[in-house]
Amino acid sequence: MMTGPALMEEMGLYLAAMSVGDPSGLRFAPNFRLTENGRALGMGEGLWGCKPRFSGIQSFADALTGQIVCVGVAYVADQPRPFAQRLRIVEGELAEAEAIISTDSKGHFADVEQLLKPDILYQAMVPSHRRVDRDGLREVADRYWEGLEQSDGLIPRFNYRCDKYDNGAKTTNTLRTLLSADGKVHSCASALNDTRAARPKARERRFPVLDVELGVAASFVVVDFHPIPAHPRPDVGAMYMLGLFKVVDGEIRIIDEIREFLPLGTSAGWGEPPSLSGNVAHG
Repeated sequence: MMTGPALMEEMGLYLAAMSVGDPSGLRFAPNFRLTENGRALGMGEGLWGCKPRFSGIQSFADALTGQIVCVGVAYVADQPRPFAQRLRIVEGELAEAEAIISTDSKGHFADVEQLLKPDILYQAMVPSHRRVDRDGLREVADRYWEGLEQSDGLIPRFNYRCDKYDNGAKTTNTLRTLLSADGKVHSCASALNDTRAARPKARERRFPVLDVELGVAASFVVVDFHPIPAHPRPDVGAMYMLGLFKVVDGEIRIIDEIREFLPLGTSAGWGEPPSLSGNVAHG
C-alpha cells in the first residue's frame, strides 16, 4: 500500500509528464485506462496532446483506495480552464486516469482565476473530537448528492458558514447570482431546493478519496438536468463533476465543484461502486 505522500508524488509526476507530452517516465499497469470528460482516450490524445501547464493544484490522497485527486487550473493553448484529475495506483503502477477539463471558465457560474488561489481550509487538520470516520465522510457527501437528486436542501447537513463554489465562482450567499439565470441569492440548501423543475438524477456516485484527518471527501458524480420548457436554461444536460467536501462536526463546511456539461444521459465511463467495501478496490 502506498502512503498518502507517495500518492501525492505520483500525481506530481503525472502532471509533469503531461505538461511535456512525454509519458515515458511513468509506470503503467497492463490494463491502464484513460478518460477525459467521459471519453476513453489513448495516450497522446486529449490533454496529453496539448502539453498543458498547471497552476493552483491542490491534491488529496487516500492510501486505502490507492487513489488521488487534484483540482486546479490547466492552461490549454494558454487559456486557463477549470481542471480535475483522478489517478488510481495499483502495486506502484498507474491503473486509471480520469480527467475533467471544463469549457466553462468565466461567467455567472465559473471564475477560473479564483482556482489559482486554492482555499487553505481544505488543508487544515480537523481536531480529533470534531472528525467523522470514513463511513461518515462518505455519508455526508452522499447526502449532498441525494439532496440534489431529491431537490431537498434539508437532506444534507450544512454548517451555517458553508458556501459552494462552481468552477471557482462563489455561487451561494452572493449578489452576483442575481444577474444569473436564477436571478436569486442562494444558500447551499436553497440552491438544491431550486433544482426540482429540472428533475435532477445524481448517478454514478463514487468516493475515491476519504481523508479523515483533513475531513475531506472527494466524490465524482454525473447529474442529469432535464429541460424546463417554460424556462429555457443553459445548464441542461449531464453535469459531470468532482465535488470536494470539507466536513467538520459531521457537517459540510465548504464545497468546491469542478464540472463540465455533457449531453443528457452521458456516462463518465467508470460505473458506480456497489458498496463502501467496493470503494477500496475501485472508484
